[in-house]
Amino acid sequence: MNDTNTTTVGVRELKTRIGTYLRLVRRGTRLIVTDRGRPIAQLCPLRGEGDDPEAVLQEMMLLGEVSRTSKEALSSFTPLPIKGSPISETIVDDREDRL
Repeated sequence: MNDTNTTTVGVRELKTRIGTYLRLVRRGTRLIVTDRGRPIAQLCPLRGEGDDPEAVLQEMMLLGEVSRTSKEALSSFTPLPIKGSPISETIVDDREDRL
């Protein structure tokens, strides 16, 4: 065990008691799966819609999925208008010759 919400389990044990371990994952436990003592996989609960965005971001940073180079908020921007016909019309026109 690495921390209170992480459990290590071997492949054979996981296969034997998959239901038990999936219940733990549903309750928030992260499983590190090992093969012959070497970590090979991680099972963790999926993020839900109600998750706190800052907590999700912090978790992603800990996992190395994202990095934050600055704590400054992103500045707002105004999209630039594009001249010409909408892209959907261009796609339809391009596909007409294939019919």
